[in-house]
Amino acid sequence: MFEQSLRDVPVDPVGLARRLSGRDCVSLFWGKNGSLAYLACDPVEHSSALDPEPALAPLPGPSQHAVPRWVGLLPYEARRELERAGHGSLRAAPHVALPHWVRYAAVAVIGADGVRVVGEDRERASELSARLREPAREASAVSVAPLVAFEAPELHRARIRRALEHIRAGDLYQVSLARRFDFQVRGAAWDVLARMLERSPSPFAAAFSWGALDVVSVSPELFLSTDIYGSILTSPIKGTRPRGSSSERDAELARELDADPKERAELTMVLDVERNDLARLALPGTVQLAVPPHVEAHGTVLHRVATLRAELRPELSRAEVLACMLPSGSVTGAPKVRAMDLIAELEAERRGLYTGAFGYLAHDGTLELGMAIRTLTVREGQGHYWAGGGIVADSDPEREVQETLWKAEALLGLLR
Repeated sequence: MFEQSLRDVPVDPVGLARRLSGRDCVSLFWGKNGSLAYLACDPVEHSSALDPEPALAPLPGPSQHAVPRWVGLLPYEARRELERAGHGSLRAAPHVALPHWVRYAAVAVIGADGVRVVGEDRERASELSARLREPAREASAVSVAPLVAFEAPELHRARIRRALEHIRAGDLYQVSLARRFDFQVRGAAWDVLARMLERSPSPFAAAFSWGALDVVSVSPELFLSTDIYGSILTSPIKGTRPRGSSSERDAELARELDADPKERAELTMVLDVERNDLARLALPGTVQLAVPPHVEAHGTVLHRVATLRAELRPELSRAEVLACMLPSGSVTGAPKVRAMDLIAELEAERRGLYTGAFGYLAHDGTLELGMAIRTLTVREGQGHYWAGGGIVADSDPEREVQETLWKAEALLGLLR
């Protein structure tokens, strides 16, 4: 691989993305918990498989091999075969229905210490470097407006009450239900992202402009990551409060969130589902709680977060790992398949990319995927943005409806 440092371009991911405007399949996304941004265009290969390159094995070696090789969208829809009921099959097709990976021959890595381009060879790296040195471009005008009247809150309250009936009947313990907000969206994906990041800084921010599809995400959640030694991590989020008006109020809300029995039960159940999925993949005895539940601030909200770690069985393929983990128990419920059945029955639309995943497969065979929440998909100016929450036995329908607005604030705030 060939690496080239660009000391003559600004450390400005969104500004550099503007210089690639008009190129094919432009991808701008953050990884490594927000410490690095990656930027690429003009892929050399596409794949609709769960694993786009099964022969790509973990490759210990220089750090340049950790840069993205494939960038992918893995929608919730990719695992619809898990549903046992037929609900939702006649609903309108979502914006993203199948996995879509693109392979780049060169990627820009943007960090605090500057910009470098890593390519499969000198020619590919030089091509991307030349485009990043093109003159700066002005930001596009961004506008966001309701496409139609948003779904009435009462419909989501009724959805939640139905779920509570199933929980009381013993059908399941928890289910994550969401509602969709539809917008008319104008502006380049990276400029929409810049506006959303003003309100919601995110460790897994992303803007993809892939032909007719734009995806913009300010996701706070790690779906999964793997390393060259066979470890896997997942960091489910459950429990939400809006941010306060001061650091003192934030601290008060964080203590309240951390002590709330309902929120504690919700994350505990999700961790149990994730432990179960990891146990199907892991060497015996290696599933462990790496980071205990705690409260983190993410943009306009506070969340309870925890991290699980396991050591993968070496004979497993990446496709088997992804098939087992997708969709996450964090965004389905417990038991997972029964929760997916109820989601298909109760939600008004198919989820598409929402609560699936996005991210990259690196040259060294490792994965890093963010959860596709706080995520806007746009086709022909029509934007879909979902927000939801986990429903357990003592959930309050009115509070759950309010939580969807907290989680949609990154976009709803642009309307104001």
